Parts: sequence; C-alpha cells; structure tokens
Amino acid sequence: MNRITPSKCAECLYRGRHIYVVGPQCFERELVIECLKAHTSEKWFEADSLRVIPQSNQDVPLGQKMILIDTHTLSREELLHLFSTPIWKAHSHNLMVLFNLQQDDKIEKIALKSGVRGFLYTDDHFEDLSNGICTVNSGDLWISRRILQECLQESYIGRPLPEPVDHELSRREIELLRQLQSGATNEVIADRLCISP
Repeated sequence: MNRITPSKCAECLYRGRHIYVVGPQCFERELVIECLKAHTSEKWFEADSLRVIPQSNQDVPLGQKMILIDTHTLSREELLHLFSTPIWKAHSHNLMVLFNLQQDDKIEKIALKSGVRGFLYTDDHFEDLSNGICTVNSGDLWISRRILQECLQESYIGRPLPEPVDHELSRREIELLRQLQSGATNEVIADRLCISP
C-alpha cells in the first residue's frame, strides 16, 4: 500500500467533513484522533456514544458525517444489538466505520447490510488506518477482498443461471440476410424466396 501523506489529504476535495470518533477514552482512540489530525479533516469530534452526535447534517460539509465507532469494548452481540437500535438507524446515512474490530467476530456482512462503509482491525498497520479513513471519507468502501468476494458469491447462491440464448440462425434466415447484403429490394427478395413482401 502507498503511504498517505498529509499533503495528499490537504488537497482532498473531502477535507472538512465532520468526523466523530465514538467510544470510551483509550489509547487506540487517541491514535485514531492523531491520524485524523495529521491526515484527514480539520473538524473532528470525540463522543462517548452515538446519542451525543447531532442527527442533523445541515451544517456539515458534503451533507454527511463520518462516524468511527471503537468496537474494542463491544461484544459481537452488543454490535448486533447496536445495528438494530433507532439511534443507529438515525445515523446510518452517514459514513459509518468500525475500528478496533477483531478478525474473528465475523460481523462484516451484517454490518454492511446495516450501512457500515469500512472496517479497521486491531492488527491493522497505521497505513491501513490512514488509507481506510481517507477512502471512506471520500465516499468509497474500505472492506477486504475476501469479504467482498464472499458477499458477491452469496448473492448468487441458489439463483439459477440465465439460460444461454440460442443465436444460431436458420438456413432461411441466413439466405434472407444474404439477399439483404446483396442490396436486393424487399420485392425482389420476396420473389426470390417465394414469400410475401
């Protein structure tokens, strides 16, 4: 991966989006905030929960907030419950990212259906963190190829493949095309092939 430099992010069209880091005060949250200060947005905020984040996007550049949710203290069941809460639904139009995620939680597919746009894992490198934040900040997804491949494969499981279209022409159709290719008029073709014009 290419390292994202502050100058690249300084020129980013999406610079200035309001970014919230949600979760308990901890070392990892501080690292994410340092990354934000150096690489993405001038407007970042800390929050202990989604409830304290304003639901309106009226004064937010680009009309969306980016919300980074620290998952290190949340169990898989707590995350699943969070996705079904009214406060999650109220914010799901924003750019939602889960960070400090455990690889073995296997929650990504459900999270994608709930509007999550990116996943940052506990064993990611700093470059992954900065690249992921910048990618989601610009409106793209930050998910592993493996998860993407599994989602695509599952979306086609059980669906019958379309029947191949039979494009072979009959002898009569081929003869008609040869007559058209020769420049014959409809009346001449009809006379030659003994069909009505």
